[in-house]
Amino acid sequence: MVPLNDAELKAISSGDFPAESGVYGVYNDKDELQYLGLSRKIDVSLKVHAEELPAEAVKARAMPLPGASKEALQAAWKAWMQEHLNEAGALPPGNNPGEKRWQMRAKKPARPDLKLTSGKGLADLNVPLEKLIDECIKATPVIAFVKGTKEMPQCGFSHRMMLTLNNLGADYEVVNVLDEVYNPGVREAIKEYSAWPTIPQLYIQGEFVGGADVVDEMLVSGELQEMLAGVKGAASK
Repeated sequence: MVPLNDAELKAISSGDFPAESGVYGVYNDKDELQYLGLSRKIDVSLKVHAEELPAEAVKARAMPLPGASKEALQAAWKAWMQEHLNEAGALPPGNNPGEKRWQMRAKKPARPDLKLTSGKGLADLNVPLEKLIDECIKATPVIAFVKGTKEMPQCGFSHRMMLTLNNLGADYEVVNVLDEVYNPGVREAIKEYSAWPTIPQLYIQGEFVGGADVVDEMLVSGELQEMLAGVKGAASK
């Protein structure tokens, strides 16, 4: 077992933390330990802490324990906590009794997917379907046309795109092109709109970004993260 102070201290923003089970310590910008935690996905836990407590969650140390049991994780956490207590004589602030800011919140239920019509069929529309699609795209900062929903994707490529957006913490909407009740004809109409032959399709700030493979490439290059950051920046102005 790696002692707490022997684990490398790195900026959380580096993203260089394992997507595995383990224990971790969170530090402020003065390298003062703020919280000791255990997690099934260290990288996700640290990202949440940094988003919710940016002034206190600046750096971290981590000890991955892939496949560890609950008991093994708790034992490792206790060992790190005892090491800190021996050195500092007190609990990290985030571990004090009654302190709840560091606790992982329950995941919010996904918003329902967008419906482009009232469900009465194309004959009931007062405007062309293409215009509805265009208005929806331009009114929604980040929108993905997918097969299925956020909760139940119906194809691997759609699932991959939504998983990427979820992992980046994107605030996005989806249109289920397989829903012929509320989105009749959208599956083919969106292909004509974008001149792109496949589903899923991602749009950011009214512009067509691409399909699953293009989004994967942009993720690797960092371009996707920049575009999503631009959306957040525009929303905060």
